[in-house]
Amino acid sequence: MTLAVQQLAFGYPDHRVGDDLCLTINPGEVLCFLGPNGCGKTTLFKTMLRLLTAQDGNITIDGEDISRWPQQRIAQTLSYVPQQHDAYFPFTVMEVVLMGRNAYIGLFASPSHRDHDIAWQALENLKIEHLSDAVYTHISGGERQLTLIARALAQQTKLVIMDEPTANLDFGNQVLVLNAIQRLARSGITIIMSSHDPDHAFHVASRVALLKDGRLTGLGKPEEVITQESLRELYGVEVGVVEFDTDAGHAAKLCVPQID
Repeated sequence: MTLAVQQLAFGYPDHRVGDDLCLTINPGEVLCFLGPNGCGKTTLFKTMLRLLTAQDGNITIDGEDISRWPQQRIAQTLSYVPQQHDAYFPFTVMEVVLMGRNAYIGLFASPSHRDHDIAWQALENLKIEHLSDAVYTHISGGERQLTLIARALAQQTKLVIMDEPTANLDFGNQVLVLNAIQRLARSGITIIMSSHDPDHAFHVASRVALLKDGRLTGLGKPEEVITQESLRELYGVEVGVVEFDTDAGHAAKLCVPQID
C-alpha cells in the first residue's frame, strides 16, 4: 500500500501550518519525521488521517484520492497511535484493543468471536497477552503505549501512523516500543511515525523526513539525512553524529549533543 502526498497544504481554518509538501511512503517501510515542537508533524498526521481537511493538494493511497472516501474506509485503511491517551474509565486492556474493531462493527452490534480472536492475536503479536485482563489505567506507560499499538493492529490496516510513540516513556519502555515497531515493519506493515530523538530514527527507520516550519528540509536514509549540519539547521543546536561498531559487528550511528 503506497501513500503519496502531492503539493499538500495543511493546517487549520485560520492558520496554515505547512505548504507544498510532496513525498511518497512505500509499502513496508518505516518513515520517521523529525522536527522541533510546532513544526507541523501532528497537524500533518491528522490531515493524512482526514481528521483535518487538506487546504490544497491531495493525498492518495495506491493512486486513489482519499478526500472523498467514507470515514469507515479510512478507518479500515489507516490506523492511528496518538502520542498520549487520557483514559478516564477502567477499561481492561482487551476492551481497549477491541475498540480497534469499531471500523468493522455496526453501530449497535457487539464484538463477535472473530473480533475477539483478532484482538487476542494483536496482543500476542506485541507479547502483552498477559495484560488482557489488566485495567488500562493501572499499567505502565510503556504497556499503555503497546496497548494502543495493539488497538491499531486490531484494525487490520496495512498502514499505521504513530505520533511520537515513545513520548514520556522511560528508557526501558522506549526500547519495548521500538522493538514492537521493528517487528511490525518486518511483518509488512507500513509505519509513519514521529520522534524527538534522532537516535530512534537510526534504530528503526527506513527513511527520515526532516520537517521545519511545515516544510520538508530533508528526506532520505537516516545515515544520509541525519548529520551534524542538518540537526543544527533543524534544532538550532550543535550535535555530533558518531559512528561505532555494535557487539554484533554492525556499524551504527549515535547523536551526541554538545553541552556547554
